Amino acid sequence: MRASLFVLLTAGTTATTNPAVPRAVHRGGETAQKKTLDDFLRHLGDGELATVWEQTPKLWRRVDGCGPELFSFEDAIKGAEAGLLDNAAVADGAQAEAGRWVAEKAGAASADDLKRALAKGTVFFNGAGLAFPALAALGAACHRFLGLPANINVYVTDPRREVSVSPHSDAQNVLVFQCSGMKRWRVWPPPPRERGKDPFGRGKGGDRVEGLGEPVLDVTLQPGDVLYVPLGWVHATSTADSAERSCHATLGVDTYFYGLCWSNARSIALARNRVGDDVDPGALDEGTFSRLYGAVPVGFLRPQALDNEAWLEHFVTELRALQEAVGGASPLGDDASLRDLARFYLTYARDLIDERKYQCINQIVRGAVSATAES
Repeated sequence: MRASLFVLLTAGTTATTNPAVPRAVHRGGETAQKKTLDDFLRHLGDGELATVWEQTPKLWRRVDGCGPELFSFEDAIKGAEAGLLDNAAVADGAQAEAGRWVAEKAGAASADDLKRALAKGTVFFNGAGLAFPALAALGAACHRFLGLPANINVYVTDPRREVSVSPHSDAQNVLVFQCSGMKRWRVWPPPPRERGKDPFGRGKGGDRVEGLGEPVLDVTLQPGDVLYVPLGWVHATSTADSAERSCHATLGVDTYFYGLCWSNARSIALARNRVGDDVDPGALDEGTFSRLYGAVPVGFLRPQALDNEAWLEHFVTELRALQEAVGGASPLGDDASLRDLARFYLTYARDLIDERKYQCINQIVRGAVSATAES
């Protein structure tokens, strides 16, 4: 469903039916003309990412612009000295080895503070795209080429740490940009849902994810590598085999947080039609639940979508198909009202990809950075 929607938003999409993890490579550094990270994001937005969107992880090797020029330990030190890391956090290494995600304030106001925090575990600081110029440019490129809102976090881990973060899932589709050092990533499909546990926040808040079996992807990222991890997929990291400190940036595509998912579109349709929801999401099978809470397609908020009548009709068709799949009896409304809903949805959400969010970040400046645990 998501891939077919994308076809109406941009050209060049090819669906994949291979259940194995794809090993396609974007070899930017081997082309005759050096490319930029913008070129890579454009490549993703033109159809590459849609082929695996919320279906499977994917790895790209040696992407131009994804290295220490994007983020480095020196940048982290500058950020600490500028007061940017006042709210950075450290994931407790001992707790991580026990399979728990527990974080505390890092208190990193200098290079020495940062190194002391790293001795405890992985240091992370969220909202880094609002403080570091190269990361701000990455966030703006995501808005421009993927047509979806994004937030950027950075993670720093000392070498030889057996467990950087324990198995957990997140409420974002993420693109991981390995900037320096090496980090091993293991990725598993979403585990079976359990009542009382957030499927998009497993492994957090005292929860432990167990019985995962063999990962579908086990890879060591090196500088220049980019990894896509779908929303809700479990992942764990390690620098046990790295001889140097690892720095990576995670671009989180915040569709679920902003309600850019089919469950929200369906809820709005029911509310506009003044009827209640008669579906219990907890009773749905795994596939239907994933479809209900799945993100809108890549390119969703691009300007052409609002005036694309074919896309509006497709929105209506897919929303009705979803209602049938979940077994909902409450009426969504007529086709005209659902087309109006599509226009409303696109209009109110358009500001989420306003590039002005990142426009004024041209030097490392003092500012607030949140410390909510993410990827």
